[in-house]
Amino acid sequence: MAKKEVKEKKMDLKGGEVFNIIRKPRITEKASILAENNFYTFEVDKRSNKIEIKDFIEKKYNVHIDSIRIVNVPKKPKKRGLIKGFKSGFKKAFIKVREGEQIDFTAK
Repeated sequence: MAKKEVKEKKMDLKGGEVFNIIRKPRITEKASILAENNFYTFEVDKRSNKIEIKDFIEKKYNVHIDSIRIVNVPKKPKKRGLIKGFKSGFKKAFIKVREGEQIDFTAK
């Protein structure tokens, strides 16, 4: 019983209080085309999973989610003159909401 209680406390802390799950919405040409078909794109924290993302977005934007797809975008090598480095990678989530519902990015 004690292990189960500890596990639930970890989930509560990680569910948005310890780190911000959604970093920002990805507003690109492709994302705007997908938004017409009820797909929305967000940049999310690398430590988050589908369940946490679903709970967070349903609470924040007050919508019902049908499906979530996650893509890990790898880091890319960049070079500027003699200086070499990397453009950091990120985790991207494609979220499909129910028909008739939509997410308004300007409201929140």
